[in-house]
Amino acid sequence: MSDESRRCRLCGRELSVGLLATRSRNCCLNATPIVGACPEHGPLGPHHATDPE
Repeated sequence: MSDESRRCRLCGRELSVGLLATRSRNCCLNATPIVGACPEHGPLGPHHATDPE
């Protein structure tokens, strides 16, 4: 596994992962899983995160 982590597509900052980033949904009304949190933009789904190369 690479030591590079996902980054925010909006600003390029590294996403933090932990309790917030899980495979579960945070709300029954939103089916998007949270993959990480950007310090600038908050919790992000997979469509706003780059995959590590």
